Amino acid sequence: MWWLFSIASALCQVGRNAVMKDLGHNLDEFINVWGRFFFLLPFALAASWVAGFPSVGWEYWLYSFLAGFSQVISTLLLSKSFKHGEISVTVTIWKLQVVLLAIFGVLFLHETITPGGTAGILVSLFGIYLLNMRRARLSLAEPILLILREKGTRYALLAALTITPTILLFKKTAQVGDPYFSTLTNYIFASLLIFPLVIKKSARHLVALPRYFGRFFAMGLFGATATIFGSLGYIRSAAAYVEAVKQIEIPVTLAVGVLFFNERERVQAIWPGCIILMIGLFILISAS
Repeated sequence: MWWLFSIASALCQVGRNAVMKDLGHNLDEFINVWGRFFFLLPFALAASWVAGFPSVGWEYWLYSFLAGFSQVISTLLLSKSFKHGEISVTVTIWKLQVVLLAIFGVLFLHETITPGGTAGILVSLFGIYLLNMRRARLSLAEPILLILREKGTRYALLAALTITPTILLFKKTAQVGDPYFSTLTNYIFASLLIFPLVIKKSARHLVALPRYFGRFFAMGLFGATATIFGSLGYIRSAAAYVEAVKQIEIPVTLAVGVLFFNERERVQAIWPGCIILMIGLFILISAS
């Protein structure tokens, strides 16, 4: 069942990212990131209210604060990497998070990664790598070389390093509390931590928020459901497995870009990577 929650989370992320992309044409990244955090809170509160609030101790609040803090840092680093580098290279480097999750999940959460699961993760990662390289018409070695000479790829590597503890902390809070309450509290902390940056960098955009409430609430709904489904997957399987399966959002996002944003891609450039990605996910699900 864990992989069904992973796929549901990935599909919700596609919706969230589509709305966030649409808002990006009118508002800056700080408002967008804060809105992504803040506007999911009503939906997370409603879900937690229905499920019932768990009894948690001080260690839960520490984990939740660290999860919110790490989420802000990783999101801002990813935003910086998109600003300073090519998006295809950034995504390829950022997806190293899956390998890091497998390693640190074993070390800190005592997760078990089977040989078949490892093979599935590596095959799916190669599919992501090939998909992005062919789409950007880059050589396979180019992302590695760019780390040495470009700021954008270094930010992408830092984003991958910081999203790893973020995901593990989200899993830990879901285990100590539950997926609904952890979504609520983690993003309360994230919203509060990033809001001073919004005031400093984007105060002029705050007055325009009422015009976009509908889209922000849509993004909040998609964000809340993506996080809750992802956390339901985390507590049932290794975090690296969940994140590997969630990479199905990449071919789905490409389809959304073609259908709704007029982003025409050459099919012959992306289909090999998509097929290898799907083979990797099939191996992973079968092995686990």
